[in-house]
Amino acid sequence: LVVSGASVSGLALGPLVPLLLDAYGWRGALLLLAAISFNLVAAGALLRPLPVPGESPVPPRDRPGLVRLLRHGPFLRYALAFVLVDAGYYVPFVHGA
Repeated sequence: LVVSGASVSGLALGPLVPLLLDAYGWRGALLLLAAISFNLVAAGALLRPLPVPGESPVPPRDRPGLVRLLRHGPFLRYALAFVLVDAGYYVPFVHGA
């Protein structure tokens, strides 16, 4: 369920990219695709470990938030899944036209 959004966007971007290329050229199309992708920053800001029951809600002061996130197992698996998907998934959009 987590990475299914990549497949759904692939179905939508397949016909959308040629239309954007015809209407705006390759520079404008990439700029619009980047603007669409930039909206994912808000979703990425929500990715953080959930509090563990019985643990104090205040994060420990010895490690910054990013270091705690990079040591969180579920987040690392989630990030690795997207790295593997992105390794070959977006190649057709860039080189297909």
